[in-house]
Amino acid sequence: MKNISRLVRAQRKKLGLTIEQLAEKAGVSVSLLSRVERGDVDNISIKKLSEIAAALGLNLADFFVGEQMSDVDSLALISYLKAMPAAKRQALATALLDLLHSVE
Repeated sequence: MKNISRLVRAQRKKLGLTIEQLAEKAGVSVSLLSRVERGDVDNISIKKLSEIAAALGLNLADFFVGEQMSDVDSLALISYLKAMPAAKRQALATALLDLLHSVE
């Protein structure tokens, strides 16, 4: 739940939304959303979690990515890559890896 809490708060802030605005957009209570961000929710329905994710422009699966890849910028990059045609994605991945290796 810690990972979900951190991701919800970071993405909400990145989008410039208040808790109240996000709660309204997701169709959940401000109280629930506040507790989610604090990590005080032990049990939340998949439906509500899915609504929060959609309101944040995330996929439900984003909440369950390994902690090392769960920051909002890494998720945005993964989402961007997933949306690319396979050939362009492969070319970009090759170029990025070449760039990373050249600066090591």
